[in-house]
Amino acid sequence: MKNSLNILLLLALFCSCQKVLKVDNSGYKPKLVVNNLFQQNTPFEIVVSKSVNVYDTLLPSFIPDAIVKLFVNNSYVETLTPFGVGYYNAVTIPTPGNTYKLEVSRDGFDAVETENILPDPVKISDWTYIDSVSKDTKGDYYGQLSFTIDDPPQENTYLISFQFYDAVSAQYIYLSNISSNDQSLNQSLAKRLQNGEYLFTDNLFNGKKKTILLNIPSGYYTTRPDYLLKLYSLSKDAYLYAYSKPEKTAPGEFNKTPIYTNVKNGLGIFAGRSLDVDTIR
Repeated sequence: MKNSLNILLLLALFCSCQKVLKVDNSGYKPKLVVNNLFQQNTPFEIVVSKSVNVYDTLLPSFIPDAIVKLFVNNSYVETLTPFGVGYYNAVTIPTPGNTYKLEVSRDGFDAVETENILPDPVKISDWTYIDSVSKDTKGDYYGQLSFTIDDPPQENTYLISFQFYDAVSAQYIYLSNISSNDQSLNQSLAKRLQNGEYLFTDNLFNGKKKTILLNIPSGYYTTRPDYLLKLYSLSKDAYLYAYSKPEKTAPGEFNKTPIYTNVKNGLGIFAGRSLDVDTIR
């Protein structure tokens, strides 16, 4: 009985010591948020919004009346045209090897700027698919996809995207359960995304030809297989952004880790990625 009374007294003391902490949001100043992952053969399409305090219940809102200026290799080329709410498009089409800069301003916000390059695309070659090469630990067959990339001498970062054509929905879908034993795809600098894509660097094969093997679950087709392989050559900023970006956040949950940004005085990402695509049937 004495122990029970002591526990009750401790609980009462604990409850009486709790304080409700009020967060003062009055000093928070919203920033401009600029987003665009640009690639070759596609005109720039910039999204401009404003940030909100992490403790705020409001959703970020788009800004329809910003001034967005585009520069190529430090020379002004055009002011983007707004369309929709918060979207701005350009006539300029990115070309590999060029450096692109944005200057974005709007009354009531600090002006921001950001720049990035569009890397040269890296070609996919010598890719083949062999079905039912072995069984996994559950006794299910899997096939093996092999492809080669001819890595340039400079430092490069990549994203592999692999999809299967689904005849029922008549569209390509991600195979989230592909896997690989390749060290380049499983080291600390690499990241496997939930949809089966891989982020990786060329630190283990810089300047050399690299053949990568992917294990593909069998049984996704009734006739012959139809696969789509995309190889993105990422700028360093595009890679860091993709590596830091959370894939899924529960409703009402805030991201607890900072997302990489290259926007000065603001937030968001403006970064280049070049694409090479191939199919196998």
